[in-house]
Order: sequence, then C-alpha cells, then structure tokens
Amino acid sequence: MYQNVEKSLRKKFFASVLALALAAMLALAGCAGETAPADTAADADNAAAEQPATGDGAAAGADAKAGDAAGASDAAEAKVTVSVAMPEGAAASSESAEVSIPAEGTVYDALVATGWDVQAEDGDYGKYVTSINGIANGSEGEMSGWVFTVNSEQVTEGCDACKLADGDTVEWTFFV
Repeated sequence: MYQNVEKSLRKKFFASVLALALAAMLALAGCAGETAPADTAADADNAAAEQPATGDGAAAGADAKAGDAAGASDAAEAKVTVSVAMPEGAAASSESAEVSIPAEGTVYDALVATGWDVQAEDGDYGKYVTSINGIANGSEGEMSGWVFTVNSEQVTEGCDACKLADGDTVEWTFFV
C-alpha cells in the first residue's frame, strides 16, 4: 500500500517539476521580444567620417547622415500599453495607458512612465513593486500583492530586468 502512495507522490512531484519548467520557458519566451539594433548618432558620425570630403557633395552627405541619426532616435523608442487591474472594492480604479519608453526599456520603466503613484523597493531579485496608486502589497491579506504579465504571459524575472519591445502589453494585477 505504501508503495502505491510513494509512486503516486513521485509522479505528482515530477509532473509539478515539468509544469514549472514549462511555465518558466513560456515566461522567458514572452519577455524575449527581438528588436533590431537602432542606428545611433555615433554610428552616423562614424559613417560620415569614413566618406571622403570632396567639395559640396561631402557637406550634403554629412547632412543626410545627421538626418538619418535623428530618425534613428525616434526609432529608439518603444510604444507599450500598461494597465492595472485593481481588486474589487479598491479605492482606486483600473486604468490603462499607452506610453513611450526608450528602446530596451523595462516593465518598470513603462510603469513609471504612466505617471501613476508607484512605490518600489530594491530586492534580491531586482525592483519589487510594493504599491500602485495607493494599493499596497499585503493590504488585502498577508499574501496579496502585485504581479505582472507581458503579452498575457507570466514572467519569471524582475520588472526592472524584463525588457519590452514596441507594441508589447503589460498588465499589472493585484493578487489577493
């Protein structure tokens, strides 16, 4: 009889480990949006310096490169949507905002860019959001607090480590 119980527990344990590994892989894949590197003003300056300077054409070429660098700075931003889902009966309401953050910006950068009242602490695993718009971790029970998803996928890294790409959606939910 004990052998059957032991087998059953062993199967449940391995199934749990596999499920956790799968969830971690999916979460990491959801936060690994590929972005192409943007040209910078320094790249434009280097390219302009490599071209021979002969007559008026050289000045026009340098001006064109400078214009390309200005366009690249616009492309160096990502527009993302951030939303917060407040618990039922909360003093604050659920909100959503589209914000611009620097390319390679993080979930935390996007949350701060909303202008909402955000409180955070530095922890062992990076930034830890403790309150959004006055709703604080632990206010609805010892285990209540803020969690986030990116493009509806759970993420296993800190909000200041998870990089975003243009068009990403971040949802903060107060877990009770």
